[in-house]
Amino acid sequence: MEARGRAYLLGSVGLIAAYPLLSPGARTAALLVVTCSAVGPVLVGLRRARPVDRRPWRLLLAALVVLNLGNLTRQLTDLTMAGRVFDALGNVLMLVAVLAVVVRRGRDDVGGLIDTIIVSATLGGLLWDVVLLPRITQEHPAAEASTFATVFVLAGVLGALVRLLQTAGEPIPALWLLVGALALSLTGNVVLALHDTGGIAVAAEMMFMAAYVALGLFGLDDSAHRLARLGRAPDDILTRGRLAFLGGALAALPLVGGGRQLLGEPVDGLLLVAGAATITPLVMWRIGRLSAQRARAEQALRYQAAHDPLTGLPNRREFVAQLRAELRRPGGCVILFCDLDGFKAVNDRLGHPIGDRLLVEVARRLGDSVRAGDLVSRFGGDEFLVLFRDAGRADVERLSARIVAALREPVDLGDESVPVRASIGAVIRTGAERDVAAEDLIHRADEAMYAAKQNRDTFPGVRVVSVWPG
Repeated sequence: MEARGRAYLLGSVGLIAAYPLLSPGARTAALLVVTCSAVGPVLVGLRRARPVDRRPWRLLLAALVVLNLGNLTRQLTDLTMAGRVFDALGNVLMLVAVLAVVVRRGRDDVGGLIDTIIVSATLGGLLWDVVLLPRITQEHPAAEASTFATVFVLAGVLGALVRLLQTAGEPIPALWLLVGALALSLTGNVVLALHDTGGIAVAAEMMFMAAYVALGLFGLDDSAHRLARLGRAPDDILTRGRLAFLGGALAALPLVGGGRQLLGEPVDGLLLVAGAATITPLVMWRIGRLSAQRARAEQALRYQAAHDPLTGLPNRREFVAQLRAELRRPGGCVILFCDLDGFKAVNDRLGHPIGDRLLVEVARRLGDSVRAGDLVSRFGGDEFLVLFRDAGRADVERLSARIVAALREPVDLGDESVPVRASIGAVIRTGAERDVAAEDLIHRADEAMYAAKQNRDTFPGVRVVSVWPG
């Protein structure tokens, strides 16, 4: 901590420690000095921040200014209602500022943050309904509603900050200062709601002063800029435990409220309405988000199981499955079995990364040379299979010529161009055959490919041999 930070901390702690011993007039002065002095450090933090990271700082600075206007109005005038308006607006700005930090830091952990906000807001609602409501000393409905909203929302935002602490992955003292500021503010509001006079009220005011000091230290702490970085994103998986957790949070307030009503205890209708309006949409959104994530994960697994990771083409299993489906339909089809000649020599001479580039380029050319609805597959290694649907003997020469033309040009691999040499076997299913198996057609195309390979020395380049079941 810098010298000015230590001086700010020592001066503020001294005023807070002496607060209970001061006269009422001196207490007012000490409270205003402590609360107003937090503005300067936050302004320092604003100036240090990068322009793109300044929105939370501006909101925090605006919140402190408005809250101090409320303190000045309440302490120095009789305009109590005006002071409450400033307090309400300042608290809203403060919460928006903290939420801006949460969104920046936890933008890849939205699910975890929402879960934490749900349970924290629920706990805040239970705190209000079970502890505060039966003992609250405030009689004005506006003051009671303001305290309820403050406790309910502060609990939710404090939970989000605690979630950031859990997933930080690095020590960030500034984050602890934010947590401390909100925890002190929440505790002060609870204490003041229970006892707004005497020594308890003095203790609550000291908590509020300490919260301002924590915000000032946040402005001076060098680690505050790290909150603009992206935090760690834990796994967000739909499990039975998580569903039970969300369901429990959704049911907690109505169950407790109903139980209290059965026992003849007071029940806050505002809590039930606000809780339902806030928590229910969040829970439903979370369940929908988790379900969508699970569906996407299952879709990704199905894709990975059916496709080659290097070229993105359907793999052997998927090709056989689609060929079987095609053979159940009437009509003919043509299967080409393509094997690259000399691929091992390219791999050995230029390395596997270059060999992979060659395979990817061959896959691209084959995909570009077929018709819509046809299928190109990487069968394994340097072998490719092509399924031409709705084709017969009359189409073999034309379709094979398209493949040969696609592979004719050398492949540019950076340092050199490598000619593509391939042996292709073609097999035709006319549609007249009965009970022909997919594996049998692939085997026949493989045999035709090897027949073409016998002539690779005499006829280099791309060669095609055609057969059909006979």
